[in-house]
Amino acid sequence: MLYLRIACYLGTFFIGRTAGAARGDIEAQYSFAASAFALHPTQPYMYATIPAQNSLAIINTNTLAVENTIFVGSGPANLALSPDGLTAYIANGTSNFLAVFDTQTRAVTNSFLLPEQPMDVVFGNQNRLFVLGADNILQIDASTGGSAGSNIGSSFLVYSGALEISPDRNALYYGDYGLSPASMYKFDVSSTTPSLLWESPHGPHGSNGQDLTLSHDGTFISYATGSGQSNYQIAKFRASDMAVLGSFNTGPYPREIAFSPDDKVAYTVHTTGRIDLFNTTTFLSQGTILASGEASELALDSTGRYLFASYTDSFGGAFTGVRVFDTGRVVPEPSSGIMIGLGTTFLMACFRRRARS
Repeated sequence: MLYLRIACYLGTFFIGRTAGAARGDIEAQYSFAASAFALHPTQPYMYATIPAQNSLAIINTNTLAVENTIFVGSGPANLALSPDGLTAYIANGTSNFLAVFDTQTRAVTNSFLLPEQPMDVVFGNQNRLFVLGADNILQIDASTGGSAGSNIGSSFLVYSGALEISPDRNALYYGDYGLSPASMYKFDVSSTTPSLLWESPHGPHGSNGQDLTLSHDGTFISYATGSGQSNYQIAKFRASDMAVLGSFNTGPYPREIAFSPDDKVAYTVHTTGRIDLFNTTTFLSQGTILASGEASELALDSTGRYLFASYTDSFGGAFTGVRVFDTGRVVPEPSSGIMIGLGTTFLMACFRRRARS
């Protein structure tokens, strides 16, 4: 069985880092600008919404190839994946539709008509979606699109912004964008009747919200605002009680923040031409990635090797599109032990096959 022997030999090789690759190297570049990224929970795919093309791009995070670009609706702004990764829900921000996308067939299977234009969406417990609209955070059923509980907020509370959901899906975070002062909220959404747990004090958390990012383990959250929290800094809030544990001193004007898969490194944007790295425990600088333009969205793949950065501002002829930077690090995945076990089983089978040959 020649094909089996070839498969056995190939099975001993693993994809490694490109020889000579270093932090800040541009590993890939795409001409489309993304408004949001979402990583598949179990498969090597990054999904990117492309408002200018009314489309969703699917990027293989192993090869960095764009495998598909699919029409999903009018002005896709943000998206959320179901916990099993089988479905993506896409907020089409220039319409009143939330698109339902099958990640296996790579096709839109439904569209939910909403009373407000959707700007962001997260997946909660009890098969609920929380959708950020113009005046409310809507609760809708992920299967039917119908109401799944009372709405959150009013025109005095909800105004643009972003949502984050805790790993257990019982806590919902909302940070508004473009207001002075900026406000962040934490809600208990363990039941279909949400309750407010915490609201940021009036004033001290800056103005002009830009980005809201929860750590992967759900223990801390950061809210980037244009004026920063305490003089152009991005604070690290402890999620349990929203106490400030320290700050990343970015300088003017904080715009974006993303965390590595192990939550040890913060990647921040505050000006053109650079992405700054900080240790999330000591808050000390860990260097800078240099590139023209000012990134407007950041995300990392599951290994921590690739940093996806979208550039939407073309002012002064700056680059618009998506760059993928090498971060200079690889984070061990939780499933690595399982993969090693599977690899060992595969190799043992190969050895047994050879012994019988």
